[in-house]
Amino acid sequence: MRAEIDRAIAAGEVEGLVRALAGERSSGIRFAARRVVETTSQDGALLQRTAELAQRPEAPARQLASILCVHAHADAPGPALDLLSRLVDDGEASVRDMAAESAGRLLEAEFVHVLARIERWRDDPSPSVRHAVLVAVTGAARRERPERAEPLLRLIAPLLTDRDPLVRRALGPSAVAALLQHYPSLAFEHLVQWSTSNDEQVLWNVAMAFTSPAAADVAKKALIVLRKLSLDERRYVWRAVATAMWKLGRKRPDVVRPELARWLEDEERVDIARAALTYL
Repeated sequence: MRAEIDRAIAAGEVEGLVRALAGERSSGIRFAARRVVETTSQDGALLQRTAELAQRPEAPARQLASILCVHAHADAPGPALDLLSRLVDDGEASVRDMAAESAGRLLEAEFVHVLARIERWRDDPSPSVRHAVLVAVTGAARRERPERAEPLLRLIAPLLTDRDPLVRRALGPSAVAALLQHYPSLAFEHLVQWSTSNDEQVLWNVAMAFTSPAAADVAKKALIVLRKLSLDERRYVWRAVATAMWKLGRKRPDVVRPELARWLEDEERVDIARAALTYL
């Protein structure tokens, strides 16, 4: 199949390339992207080919375009990001996922420039575009790049109130968790600050950030925040606290189990303790 992809690329046959990509997994599409980049030398030609593929009705062609946007960005950053902003809102989930991943690769490689553009996506009416922001943040977070911590935390903060399921699933349990992993001190400071909100979606995201493996390293400090959130009477919030307690408890039973034992004796927290202990 890769030989067929190579033949189509060498001949410049878009139709043949699309046929060769039919049924290919992501590895085959990534192979095609490498070969397209390697065989495209003229200025502007890569962007033109990417734009052509982005217009195709076949999902694999648009997946390929999503990857090529990363490479086209070097010569045409504005148009490449414009194409990518359409692809992260594609009708096919496979295309959206690959485009969001490409946004993360671009943000990681060209942080300052791409950050300014992705900030606009945060206010997009489409939840798929807002979701792509969070995927990009997760991809760009690097422990060895501490200067990114504050900009990334500021980038996601306005989305903390977003109730769309696609966005919230990628926020507290994923993007915030990734920032907690790579920038534990600063991310924890922001979690403490966010925990003073009265918005239940914000509090849900704070609690769910402590469901991640990274929370094990800050377990004792996490309990300070979770104790506070556990007094919230809204079921949406305290169920998130219960989830955080049992997931954190599996990683750090030495810290969490004694705390839950105390909560069992506290009428304001007993329901959370029982719910968490069900899974421990």
